[in-house]
Amino acid sequence: MKRIMMIGVLVLMVGQAYAATSPYDILVYDDNTNFHRSQAAVASLGWTCTVANAGSFNTLLTSGSWDCVVMDCPNYGPTEGWAPFINYIAGGGRAVMSFWDLDNDGGGGDPGLPPAFGVAVTQTFWDPQPVYRWDYTNPIFNVPNYVMDLTGLNDSGWIDNGDELAPAGAVPVAGFSMMQDMSRCAILIGNSGRTIYNGFLFDDINDPMATALIANEIYNVTPEPATLCLLGAGAVGMLLRKRRK
Repeated sequence: MKRIMMIGVLVLMVGQAYAATSPYDILVYDDNTNFHRSQAAVASLGWTCTVANAGSFNTLLTSGSWDCVVMDCPNYGPTEGWAPFINYIAGGGRAVMSFWDLDNDGGGGDPGLPPAFGVAVTQTFWDPQPVYRWDYTNPIFNVPNYVMDLTGLNDSGWIDNGDELAPAGAVPVAGFSMMQDMSRCAILIGNSGRTIYNGFLFDDINDPMATALIANEIYNVTPEPATLCLLGAGAVGMLLRKRRK
């Protein structure tokens, strides 16, 4: 039993040490957010990111290889449209998104965005709505930060504050109602865990919960590096060999 505990502790220590210095390639779209919470979330993980605006996003997206793309978009989307982002997801890319116009009723979206994330829009809302966890045990509410229901709201001045959603392939883990209502989903995980869509604006949720949630979403969408697995396996092997002598 002691040997098993030592193995677990050693692998955890190795993993934490590697995660703190891991050079992830994270692209954050932040053209005009009020609080830049996605950038803060990446920094809170000890990682760095490349920040894109409306004019530079598509060029950066298509010219780089990204472990995760964070679309924090309370207003204007990419100048040249959404097609490269939709293609990125279809091609196996990992993404976290918060957006005001998923239903494209304001002309800022694209019909291809909802199916790319495995969701459908049921209605738009014009004031910030509280977000309630439906799956308390999901890692995006627990790893690496503990996140409670998002009831601390801040009307950050945007007119259209998001969309209530329904699953169309994605799995809902939180909603705009305390009890599960599949027409009022707020956070959905899609594409076998590669994507997370948020039906609310990150600007409208108060800190520290806002930054903690975004950090969790990025952390859980970003793939575990193969190097970490090798380090962990190597550490276990060293310990077992030592114990057998």
